[in-house]
Amino acid sequence: MTQETLPIKIVADQSFSSALTPLLNKLEMWINFQALKANWYGDNACILSFHFTLVRSLTEDLPFINNEVSLEANKEDCIIDNNVAYCYQQKNLTTTAYIAVTDLIKTKTNIESEIKKRLIQVTNSIAKKHALRPLG
Repeated sequence: MTQETLPIKIVADQSFSSALTPLLNKLEMWINFQALKANWYGDNACILSFHFTLVRSLTEDLPFINNEVSLEANKEDCIIDNNVAYCYQQKNLTTTAYIAVTDLIKTKTNIESEIKKRLIQVTNSIAKKHALRPLG
């Protein structure tokens, strides 16, 4: 039996400690459950997938992110903002996204809650294109 993968994956870049893994797993389960509750998986022909990577800051990783964005065919589906950068590929319903967290660490805000807000920001912007119920 093969293990089925979740449509929304969250990882951290290699500069983070593996001690972050429990938080990443918790966030991944949470966002996938939110999508399930919103009935995002009701139509097998339109299952959106997301691959999130937590990075320290977009400015530190900007050359890499810009390079990835430049490889995408449809630039209007690529967004680089202060704390998030993402590209959506319509042909395979896949979004690659980067979430910056250094500002959260410096301000000592509720990091988990703020990361959730950034995850929701990205997922809802893509869901809107498919008339899916927003997560919240």
